[in-house]
Order: sequence, then C-alpha cells, then structure tokens
Amino acid sequence: MGRAGRPQYDTMGEGIIITNHTELQYYLSMNNHQLPIESQLVSSLADQLCAEVVLGTISNVKDAVNWLAYTYLYVRMLRSPELYGVVEDKQDQTLVSYRTAFIHSAATTLNKSHMIKYDRETGSLQATALGKIAAHYYIRHQSM
Repeated sequence: MGRAGRPQYDTMGEGIIITNHTELQYYLSMNNHQLPIESQLVSSLADQLCAEVVLGTISNVKDAVNWLAYTYLYVRMLRSPELYGVVEDKQDQTLVSYRTAFIHSAATTLNKSHMIKYDRETGSLQATALGKIAAHYYIRHQSM
C-alpha cells in the first residue's frame, strides 16, 4: 500500500488491504499494534537508481543523493536511525554521508553489472544498453 491521500489536498487517506485468509491475522496485528512500516528500498536501491539514470532524472551522484532525500527510506532513517545503521552526527543531521554511501554502493554494483557507467572521480552516472533494457522490462540487476 502506498501513500493514501493527496498531500496538498487531503488531510487523511484510506487504504484497502486485500489478502489471503491465511495472512489476515498478520495484517490485523500490524494494523492494531500500529507498528511502523519500514522502507524496503535498500534491497532494491540499485534497480531503482538504474531506472532513474535511464529516465535521465539522475545524471550524477549529487542528483542521486538529493533524490534519495525524497524517499520513504530517508524518512525512516531519520526516525529510526539504529535500524539503518545510522550513527547520530551533529555535523550531518540530513544524513548526506549515509545517503552518499548508499548511492556509491548501488552505483558500484550497477557499474560491475555493466548497467551504468559510474565515474568515481566526477560522480557521473550514465546508462548503458543493458541498463536501459533492465529498466524498461523490470529486470533486476542480479538477473542481468
């Protein structure tokens, strides 16, 4: 379930969960206990980064670090830093160093898979033919 409601228009949203009867208790307990929902972006960050590079919305590490600040992962890193291995640093309250490390790791992975060209010196990110195919057909970098 994504964000329910429209940010600039609605003060609340409504979500509908459709599941198998065997999973019903799990979702009821999640709803009743109000446990925070954690981001799963870290596990697919490389693939999401590849898609953004292919789209042209990200062309360098700085763009990618800024893009990561608009994700739910960033929100959860600020609220529950210990779950994401973030150590509090008064000098880095916006977690730029952690976001940069995540992006560097994902870009290195994609570079090794020949899905993007990553120049570590300049920070530029450029899509390759394999990256374009993966992004257009939702193929994960491990499969490529």
